[in-house]
Amino acid sequence: MAGKTKISLRLASATALALALAACGQQNRQASVDDPMNAQALATLPPLPEVQPLAEGPATPIRYAPRATALPAARPLGYAEAPYDDRYAWIDRADWISDTIGDAPPDYYFDYDGVEPWVWETGGDYLTYAEPIDDGYRYYYYEPGADYPYLVRDPYYSYGYRDGRIATVYDRRGNYLAAAEAQRQAEAASRYYARARALRMAARERERRGVVATQWAARRPVIAAARTDWREARDRVPDWQAYRQRHATEESRRLQPERIVRERAAQRFASWQREGRAGPPPQLYVPADRSGGARQIEQARQQAQRAADLQRQAQRQAGQDRQQQQAVQAQMRETQRAQADARRDAAGQRAAVDQQRSVQERLQQQAALRDRARREHVLEPQRAVEQRGQVMRQQREAQRQQVEQQRAQQRTAQQQAQQRVADQRGQQVRQQREAQRQQAEQQRAQQRAAQQQQVQQRAAEQRGQQMQQQREAQRQQAEQQRSQQRAAQQQQVQQRQQAQQQQAQQRAAQAQQQAAQQQQRAAQQAQQRAAAQRPQPGQGHDKGHGNR
Repeated sequence: MAGKTKISLRLASATALALALAACGQQNRQASVDDPMNAQALATLPPLPEVQPLAEGPATPIRYAPRATALPAARPLGYAEAPYDDRYAWIDRADWISDTIGDAPPDYYFDYDGVEPWVWETGGDYLTYAEPIDDGYRYYYYEPGADYPYLVRDPYYSYGYRDGRIATVYDRRGNYLAAAEAQRQAEAASRYYARARALRMAARERERRGVVATQWAARRPVIAAARTDWREARDRVPDWQAYRQRHATEESRRLQPERIVRERAAQRFASWQREGRAGPPPQLYVPADRSGGARQIEQARQQAQRAADLQRQAQRQAGQDRQQQQAVQAQMRETQRAQADARRDAAGQRAAVDQQRSVQERLQQQAALRDRARREHVLEPQRAVEQRGQVMRQQREAQRQQVEQQRAQQRTAQQQAQQRVADQRGQQVRQQREAQRQQAEQQRAQQRAAQQQQVQQRAAEQRGQQMQQQREAQRQQAEQQRSQQRAAQQQQVQQRQQAQQQQAQQRAAQAQQQAAQQQQRAAQQAQQRAAAQRPQPGQGHDKGHGNR
């Protein structure tokens, strides 16, 4: 009874402790979700002085930038593979900047050979360019003050650069490509690197203009889809997830102030769009006070630091809560095992007590028989001796049976303990086998996914090549048609010239014929005059004779 009372007290204590921990964890979770950025903190977020106001007007047709194969040939870049722990540093940094900007409209655009790249410039001077191509956008990411990008992304690959060399290449699903496969993309990466330098130089010289609001409303889903692709890739690639977890706190604290500014700008634009674009485009950012910009940035960073500290404290408290809950659960399991052992021990004790009671009853019956025999003087001395011997033997047998039962109970308890240990070991072995099987299944699934991805990638490349070949064939066909048209026009000109020459020759022949006819008529007339002037026969003779 005392053992049962102790067990009940332990259970009550464990239950009370679990309830207290649950209440404490709930309170900490509530504190962790409270937003430490109040209205005053939001008013001191860093300004964005390079933002140009959104422009009014209708959306216009977009002129696409050249594809990689149509860009000018560039100096080939070497390949220097990134360290293993930093393989996802390039794409993760660009992804942080992309998430920070979110759905906020571009800060401005500039003209470059008829193409109008969009620009986002963060408060920390990180730059993102986006120029349209025929199947999406090509993005360029620059560190503060850099002339060359640290990453360029097109719809198929992302290229990371370091010290003028290619450091990483990722496919469209966010997978890091091995060196051999990455080097096959060196030509496109080199051309993009040169293009990024030219864009950066042009951006410093060209006029910065505000983006047309309706143009951004029309193209925003395309850019948002690209950002979603990276987020899904990050959730799908374990190495990228591991890198993000190691650096998430630092990046989140550094970019949190501007993230709030950009989110509010995106919300203002979305409200203006939902209201049917009534009135001029909204003013998304508060005009910057350059004299107080550094102070505002520092205040915002301090606010973000305090928020991050509170979040880390809440996470530590949540971890301690989980550990305490696990300890309570382990204690409850141990208590349940102790109860089960106590129930088994109590059953054994009851069986031993019943057996002892049975032996005592037999002994009492035998003693009663002996007493009755002595009272009646029926038993002979020999029989009394035999009965006493028999009683002693029965007592020894009962004691032996009791010892055997105790030993059997001990053996049973040991066997049960060994069985529990064996069951635990078997369960651990089964869990290990199940984990190995699941790991093998995951590896096979990853291999199948990688194979499917390679097949899809090759298919996409083949489609891209086919589209490029089709466009090239169409261009050549158009060139041939234009050449044929020019040849036909030249032939028509030659035919007109030949006809003119023939007409001139015919006119010359007619003139010659008319001249010959005139000459012939003139000769005939001359002959006729000469014939008329010659004397007739007899006229001259008569005149001479008369004179004589």
